[in-house]
Amino acid sequence: MYYIFAFRSRSESMGFYQRLNSLGIETKLISTPRIISIGCGLSVKVGTEYLETASDSLNACSVSTFLGVFYYNGNEIIRVRE
Repeated sequence: MYYIFAFRSRSESMGFYQRLNSLGIETKLISTPRIISIGCGLSVKVGTEYLETASDSLNACSVSTFLGVFYYNGNEIIRVRE
């Protein structure tokens, strides 16, 4: 189970990924799942234990292409934030 932070811009996806890594948060750049089917094709995968820190980090940076946060529970993807 994990969260997916999706963006319209590859550069913002990669920038957010690098920002989280610099904070010591374990993340991965992943292909955006087809069910989301929006954005640039790259998203940032974050473990459930890092959701609050990742959200705070997102709020603190200037991103204009953020699409939302999605939760993957092992069976389905659910949008939890726009």
